[in-house]
Parts: sequence; structure tokens; C-alpha cells
Amino acid sequence: MEFVPRVIAAKLLIIFSLVLGCQTITEMTRIESDKDAVISKAVKENFLKDKAVDLTSVNVKTTDGSVDLSGTVPSLDARARAVKLAWQVTGVQAVVNHLEVKK
Repeated sequence: MEFVPRVIAAKLLIIFSLVLGCQTITEMTRIESDKDAVISKAVKENFLKDKAVDLTSVNVKTTDGSVDLSGTVPSLDARARAVKLAWQVTGVQAVVNHLEVKK
């Protein structure tokens, strides 16, 4: 009798893993729309124009107006500056900060 619940639990675990794996792959392969590409370009231009901190190594990807920032920055101030500059771009609906500070 204990065998049946274990089999069901194993099947649920496999299904759950497949669903999460497919969702992750979908997120990675999503292509920016023209509007999102314009937003990403504007954010990158803001980073290049800013002389206070070096943000050239920050990766920018936009999906439905949500700007994802990733990469490494030299300090906490640079991290905060990147978020602030991203919010200054017209059309930005959200900023998701995945930036790491160099140690």
C-alpha cells in the first residue's frame, strides 16, 4: 500500500520539474518586441552617458516594459544608480535588479 503514494509523489515531482524547466527555457528564448528594444537601447544609452559610475558591463533586457538588469557593478552606489537611470526612460513599467556588486 505504501508503494502507490510513493509512485504518485515521484510522478508529481517529475511533472513539476518539467513544467519549471520549460518555463525557464521560454523566458530565456523570449525575443524583445520593437518597443522593448527601444527601451533597452535608451537604458543602455543612459548608462553610457553617465560619468558618475561605469555601467558599461550591465546587461539590459526588456519584456513588456519590464527592464531586467544583470551583470556586475563596482559598488552599491553603482547598483542604485543603474536602477535610477533605467527608471528615467520613457515606457519603463518596472525595473528588476539582478545586479551583483564586485567583492
